[in-house]
Amino acid sequence: MAHDFDFLRAGAALGIAEKDLRTEFRRSYEIISMLTFSLGSILICSFAFGIGTAGTARPEVAAASLWVILFFTSILTFTTSFMREADMGTLGGLKTLPCSPLAILAGKIIYGTALLLFIECVLIPAAIIFLNLHLDTGMQFLALLFVSILGAICLAFAGSFISGLVMFSEGKTLLLSFLLIPICIPALLPSVGATKKLLSPGYTIADVMPELRLLIAFLLLITAVMTLTFKFVLEE
Repeated sequence: MAHDFDFLRAGAALGIAEKDLRTEFRRSYEIISMLTFSLGSILICSFAFGIGTAGTARPEVAAASLWVILFFTSILTFTTSFMREADMGTLGGLKTLPCSPLAILAGKIIYGTALLLFIECVLIPAAIIFLNLHLDTGMQFLALLFVSILGAICLAFAGSFISGLVMFSEGKTLLLSFLLIPICIPALLPSVGATKKLLSPGYTIADVMPELRLLIAFLLLITAVMTLTFKFVLEE
């Protein structure tokens, strides 16, 4: 029975994520706005730092630029998570699904992670080109990719949870932005530190293990908080 429950919960989460992604790509102007913001921000950073004439961006500058851009793009992503359900009146339908509140939250996390990874697939190559970044080896690129995926998952966990918390509030879009900044700092700082190291010559995945441990600890902590509290959030 436990295995059947886990299977049903996973199926419900995937179904919710699939529904949200289908809706998101049908309303393609939202995806285009995220991509435009990301690419435009990278271009502005390139011109502002004079990369075209001064050579390669410093690792700390490139790392901070990447994660600040991804963070603000994530705000655009999570305004269409639970808050869209509340605005369109479809939250009641979600509550009637034969699954737990955590399965609904898991579906929103999968949706947010998929969108952020899609943005990263465009943002990271654009950063390599326009910020003139150089990675010494293929393993360094794979390590950077792993850090980017783990950081995006952390942002998706935090953003989906906060989106659920504020979906009934007045001025929820502004409140989402204010709450995400302090909550995501424990994930953003290790992500920036690890990216800075991997963009510097001579660093490998072994050198960023402290930052990876911090990201995993953040995931475990926020998962524990969500498990204990989210069922009450959805009942409000």
